[in-house]
Amino acid sequence: MNQFDGLFSLTDLFSVVLWLILLGFLVRFIKASFPSEKLSKYFYPGLAFKIGMALVFSVVYLFILDGGDVVAYWESAGCLNRLFLSNPSGYLDEVFNSNKLLGITYHFNHETGYPPGWIWRELEAWNAAKLISLISILSFNSFWAATLIIATLAFSISWVLSVWLSDHESFSEKSIAFAFLFFPSVAFWSSGINKDTIIYISALFTIYLLFSILKDYSKWPVRRIFFILISLYILYYLRHFIAIAIVIPFGLALATRYGNSLRGKGFVRIVFISFVYVAALISLYFLFNASQTQALIAEAQITQSDFSNNPLYTGARYELAQTDASLVSFISIFPSALFVSLYRPFITESLSVNFIMNGIESLLLIFYSLTYLFNRKLVANVNKLLTSEFGVYALVFVMIVGFMAGYTSILFGVLVRIRSIVLPFFFLILSYRTSNKILSE
Repeated sequence: MNQFDGLFSLTDLFSVVLWLILLGFLVRFIKASFPSEKLSKYFYPGLAFKIGMALVFSVVYLFILDGGDVVAYWESAGCLNRLFLSNPSGYLDEVFNSNKLLGITYHFNHETGYPPGWIWRELEAWNAAKLISLISILSFNSFWAATLIIATLAFSISWVLSVWLSDHESFSEKSIAFAFLFFPSVAFWSSGINKDTIIYISALFTIYLLFSILKDYSKWPVRRIFFILISLYILYYLRHFIAIAIVIPFGLALATRYGNSLRGKGFVRIVFISFVYVAALISLYFLFNASQTQALIAEAQITQSDFSNNPLYTGARYELAQTDASLVSFISIFPSALFVSLYRPFITESLSVNFIMNGIESLLLIFYSLTYLFNRKLVANVNKLLTSEFGVYALVFVMIVGFMAGYTSILFGVLVRIRSIVLPFFFLILSYRTSNKILSE
């Protein structure tokens, strides 16, 4: 299949016009349901930026990179759609119970078309294709309408979380707006038709629901818990460690909330905080040695080895020291893996058009980090961070996802995708020092 087939048909144009109208109603509903005087001026520019970057992402992959993952996912979704029309029960069976032992020809044939083999064989990629197929059905198999739908969903959940942060946290409005609405590489990698966009939407939605319950238990807790479980289920089957990285820091956020309630009870608070950190370290040890964790580590090492040695994976790459599966080895490689994830590729390593933006951002993040560290109010800033529920959550989330991204990716093309979810949170951590409201408390 040529990647341009059906992308510029009359049906595609009709679907785009129809969905522009429908999405117009949706964004007006989102703006009315989640108002913010501080952020309102960023709403429509942020929406335009997200959609614009999604279109740029699509154009780059379609016309410069010869399709790549975007076309592979779209072709897979198209095959699933044709399967749905010709054999609905087969479609449901494939969606809910893909049996690889039966082979790709069990459900697919020359009429439905065959999804790209690597998508069908890789569980996480195939799960993403199933979800994209739902968007494809809604868009009448229009690539550009599907792009608009996904980009609008990515913006909407970014807006909802941004409003919540503006209402409940002490970040400046500019920091929030840049982190979640205008971060260039985040908008590029997490707004178009690909697995990373689905992960971005699901992750931000889950984090928003978790903290909305934490701040107000009376707001539909059962419904929200249901949606949290659904989102975590999706995340777990798209990228295991993202789901784990969302849940674990929330326990520390709960502990921070209770610790803050003990202010004024100096000795009791010190004992509680000490207990939490000791319990966290002990839990880390047992969690690391659990059979499920060891299975995930083995999977991560296989992924790392595959990206390192498989000649099918080409492109700029970096190197990390080889490690075994021991806790000591992981601790030893943690700083370098996290550094790679947050600060590379360097501007000198940005050799292709889709890495230039990442290289510039890495340079700015290094500068921003240095100004954070060499600041006369560093101790006060760090103390504020560690006494903030969301601050602690963001810090641990960035450390877990950042480490896993740096440890498993090896290829810069993979790294910039996986790490895109942590960049808004990392930027907010660094922005603690810029908020006069925070420093005056």
